[in-house]
Amino acid sequence: MINWIKGLLVGALLLPFSFENGEDIRYFQQSTIPLTDSTDVIVSSIYDSLSNQDIYQVKTSTGTPVHYYIELQEGVCFENECRPLNILIYWNITGRYLGFELVDGEFLSKFDHEPFSPKEYEELDQLLADPFLPLGNYTFEDLVKRPDTVSQSLDGVSGATMKDVLEYIVPGAAYTTHKLWNVIHGPIQQEVIRMTERNLDSSLLNKILQSRDQSDQTWALERIAQLSDLDDSVVESLVRILLEGEHFQAYLLLKSLSIKQLESEHLQLHLFSLIGKVDFSIENMIFDKLVEAPQLHGSVVDASIPILTALSGSQLGKLLKLYSHHEVKNPEFNQALKQMVPIENSFIERQVLKFLDKQAETSD
Repeated sequence: MINWIKGLLVGALLLPFSFENGEDIRYFQQSTIPLTDSTDVIVSSIYDSLSNQDIYQVKTSTGTPVHYYIELQEGVCFENECRPLNILIYWNITGRYLGFELVDGEFLSKFDHEPFSPKEYEELDQLLADPFLPLGNYTFEDLVKRPDTVSQSLDGVSGATMKDVLEYIVPGAAYTTHKLWNVIHGPIQQEVIRMTERNLDSSLLNKILQSRDQSDQTWALERIAQLSDLDDSVVESLVRILLEGEHFQAYLLLKSLSIKQLESEHLQLHLFSLIGKVDFSIENMIFDKLVEAPQLHGSVVDASIPILTALSGSQLGKLLKLYSHHEVKNPEFNQALKQMVPIENSFIERQVLKFLDKQAETSD
């Protein structure tokens, strides 16, 4: 079983992939954790009582989850005609759809018993990969209007399919498209996510942050707070995302950091090092996040002294607000501030003088 799994997925999960021969039909999206020829894998079965279904977890010999799959077996029926549907459905470790496989001569067919063409398999693969389709809002009966007389039968396009969802189904295969999409994006998906969350540590989180799939990165960013501490590799990945990622990802990252994690001197220093390197809105969020820290490490204040004269008026104002909040008292910083006066921006100069006056009062 293990060798069969490896033979199937080695290389296939590195990029979107499809393969058909006389017996097997396989379509896969990109996997977060790729398999290699040297990867030892373990397959274990977990019974999910909610879906009344065995979920198979594939993980490396070191315990890193790779993906999950189920063996879906049921009849595809409409108008009292049925044919068995035996298909393997795969999920990535983040819960997104990974692919499907039909083995031992299995195939998908449409209402007229005609097998899917390669183009239709590709279309199905693309539809199943889209979590935002409205197919979860309709029952199969909603999709199909039954005709007065039985004419065509299998797979549920014997009647007129709702015009609103025609673009979301493979023509002639309404039932199959609807059924598979709802299995993939239903309760089993949530159980898959829970299983990965139970295995989540800094190493796995960092692997997911390295994914080329943006939804994987978003998944990881939403769960940063589940880790009590962030190791150096994770912090470096977070810095990369703040520098290179989209604004939403930066917002989500900073929003997700916990108070406990903000105690880290290493994290504080890396966040502060981004001042002047990221855009204005992200910079503001970094200042706001450092305000939330239980305490500000002295090394952050030390790091700010050499760059004081390079800060803009807005940056300097936010820095003083941050230090006032944490009641920072650093003679070297105060001396560097004094040397900046007079300041061309009178508003900022007043803020600097106010900060220095308060420092003098508290030191008396």
